[in-house]
Amino acid sequence: MNNGIEKEFNLGGSVERALSGNYELKASAVLKEAWGHTIKHFLSFSPSIILLVVAQVVIFYVALKLQIGDLSVVVELFTNPESIDPNIVQAFFVANFSYEVVSAPLVASVNLMAMSHAAGLSTKTHFITKGLQFTIPVIIATIVILVMQMIAGMILPFLSMYASLAFSNAILLICEKQISPIQSLLLSLRAVNKKIFVLIGIYLTIVLLFFAGAAFYGLGLILVIPFYFHVKGIIYREMFGIRLKIVTTNGPSDEDDNDNNSQVFNA
Repeated sequence: MNNGIEKEFNLGGSVERALSGNYELKASAVLKEAWGHTIKHFLSFSPSIILLVVAQVVIFYVALKLQIGDLSVVVELFTNPESIDPNIVQAFFVANFSYEVVSAPLVASVNLMAMSHAAGLSTKTHFITKGLQFTIPVIIATIVILVMQMIAGMILPFLSMYASLAFSNAILLICEKQISPIQSLLLSLRAVNKKIFVLIGIYLTIVLLFFAGAAFYGLGLILVIPFYFHVKGIIYREMFGIRLKIVTTNGPSDEDDNDNNSQVFNA
């Protein structure tokens, strides 16, 4: 039997620092580091991104199919925009809401994987299931965020974008800090407001990259989507910090004969 020593520590910021704004967050540094992680983990991370996108497309398709039935009317909608049926618009809204909510645990998993990369850890494709253990709180938070975005958008369009930015850290707070959905939303809101201008610059850059990626027949999104998740992981690390645990084992190992073996993983 191996005798091990465990030590927990916090990488990056903390909840207290996030709420005080007493830390440095540079847009150029975040984007540069995110690009590095995107290239480094491209082959290992891309399958998870593809699984997420496929799942979201399937959910959207099924939700739309259940409401409309014959999807040929969608093609007619694009060929003849003047004949827009309000019921079809409503169906699109419900389908969009459905895929956002149902795929939320998978989105949480991808966020956790990107956060791990930001902490210097590697991930594997089967980590796509890591967020499933937080399914209920993640879905609750996602529903609240979508409703808040809808209400804010009805008041002023840009308020919907602000709501999206303000609650951008909520899912990782639920999964990594294991706090309640409402508390995570409030913490994210307060922390984002402390660095609002820097974050607007960062996410505006990402929006422009999404447009650029989509312009090249969508091929550019292969890089832009993982880049986006890595940006979120780095911002979370700098704001709230990531709890890590070092486990040092002494004695013979099944994998090698070294006297000391160290592992670092999320606590």
